[in-house]
Amino acid sequence: MLRDAVAKSFIVLIMFLTFVGCSSCVNNSYLFGPGNLFRNKRRSFLKIDIHKQIFLSKISSTSTNAFSLQNADYEIDLRTSASAFIVGHYRDITLVATSAHVCSIRFGNQLNYFVYDYSPDDFSWFLFEKSAFFLSDYKGRGYKAIVLKYDFKSDICILGTASISLPAFIISKHKPLIGEKYYNIASPRGIWGPGLVPLFDGFYLGAIKTRRDRELSYMFSIPAVGGSSGSPVMNSYGELIGVIHSAYHGFPHLSLATTNDQLYLLYRTTLQKLLKDYDKYKIIIDVANH
Repeated sequence: MLRDAVAKSFIVLIMFLTFVGCSSCVNNSYLFGPGNLFRNKRRSFLKIDIHKQIFLSKISSTSTNAFSLQNADYEIDLRTSASAFIVGHYRDITLVATSAHVCSIRFGNQLNYFVYDYSPDDFSWFLFEKSAFFLSDYKGRGYKAIVLKYDFKSDICILGTASISLPAFIISKHKPLIGEKYYNIASPRGIWGPGLVPLFDGFYLGAIKTRRDRELSYMFSIPAVGGSSGSPVMNSYGELIGVIHSAYHGFPHLSLATTNDQLYLLYRTTLQKLLKDYDKYKIIIDVANH
């Protein structure tokens, strides 16, 4: 009987340990839903506020007047917000990724809302742009950033800021699979705040090239509006798979994203740039953050 009692006690103990272990799995494994995935990866998400001063003039081929800020035909003061995320750290500089059209208004169609006939391909237009970038993490802490490198064909940009003691996204080495679900953290329309970071999901639909002057983009059934640009798309393991850069007008549940390969290439070339000129950029970033 003693032997039976010991055997029963041993079985109960095994069942208890199994239950505790499985409960831990449910609470901590990404396989049981996006809850912990979101709670972990939101620490790498940043909201970005942008202040731009834009001076624009069109000078004819017969004009002898040089472009100057004082006689610009258009002066535009623009304040917008977008999404960003930590993509890496190099010494005391944190690298932040967002969309290229967030970093500069020179390309894309943003300026056409103010000047309908502007075109970046028309060299008679002279444009001067001053930009300030303000980053906020999920706890509401603020940082100032500068542009390090961008690629307009892929619509991706890397900013540099003071060291942020938060984790960076890991860029996936694998392409997304059609029909699989993916997750997006963003601040659409500037919706964001300490303790509030919106989470969205959708399916990967395939890759598409929308324009001849653009690289291939991933397409997701993830909603995106103004402010979603630069937001990370991740797989169920929390690895970065794409970066939202645009959505279809009138049908925002189809979004386009920079690919993981394109981001990785720009990230590597940015590291090479910092390796060469680290001290110069560190001084500029330090001045901006003091």
